[in-house]
Amino acid sequence: MEEIKLYHKVWMALPPLLILLGLSIVFLIPITKGLNARFWIWNWSLLLLSGGTFLWGLSVLIRERVLHIPPIIIKEDKVIVGKKEYNFADIHHFDLAYLSKSDVIRIHYMPDVEAKKKSEAKGMDRIGRKINRILMGAEDCIQVTNLTMKPEKLCHLLNKRLKK
Repeated sequence: MEEIKLYHKVWMALPPLLILLGLSIVFLIPITKGLNARFWIWNWSLLLLSGGTFLWGLSVLIRERVLHIPPIIIKEDKVIVGKKEYNFADIHHFDLAYLSKSDVIRIHYMPDVEAKKKSEAKGMDRIGRKINRILMGAEDCIQVTNLTMKPEKLCHLLNKRLKK
């Protein structure tokens, strides 16, 4: 089976990036013209926030499109999401859920694997797993909003790979 690489849709990322760039310019203008002392901290804070967010979004776009580093890679025996790997041998099934206008694929582990993960989790990881369990109904999730493959098709593909 071939390796499948999924990227974010560029046309979905460009409008927010252009808005952030515009906001950065709007907040930069009063700083360059001389500031009213009352708004000095406010303008710098907003400039750093919008400019920093713009640069972060641009770096993600460059990482995916120029360097060809996909956020999700589906291999024959596992799914790689960023730096996390999910082995198909440990997973019972995947299902699709919607949370606050975001599509996520919930990962349901085999009972023994889930118990092992719970016992091995420490600190913030344990808290994060509990929050995921309460909010999503599963301990791990993959965000699949705005990918080059539709969430329903991706979920079906992942479940199909489990059976092989």
